[in-house]
Amino acid sequence: MKYIPISSKQIAYVSYDAQSSQMHIQFHTGQSHVCNNIDQEQVQRLIQSDNPYDLVMRLTQLQQVSNIQTT
Repeated sequence: MKYIPISSKQIAYVSYDAQSSQMHIQFHTGQSHVCNNIDQEQVQRLIQSDNPYDLVMRLTQLQQVSNIQTT
C-alpha cells in the first residue's frame, strides 16, 4: 500500500492499494472514505499535483456520481 501525505486541514493522508484499485482517504477527524476503481495514473497525478486536496475532492465527487448512476 502506498501512502501519500496531503497538506490539508481536513485530510491527513491518502493510501492506495493497487491490487484492489482502492484509494483510502484518512481525515484528521478519524473518519475515512474509500474510493473504488482508482487507477495508477490517477494516483500518479495526485502525487505530482500542486494541489492534491482539490484532486482528491474531484476523485471523491466522481466516485459519488458513478455510484449514483449504477444504482
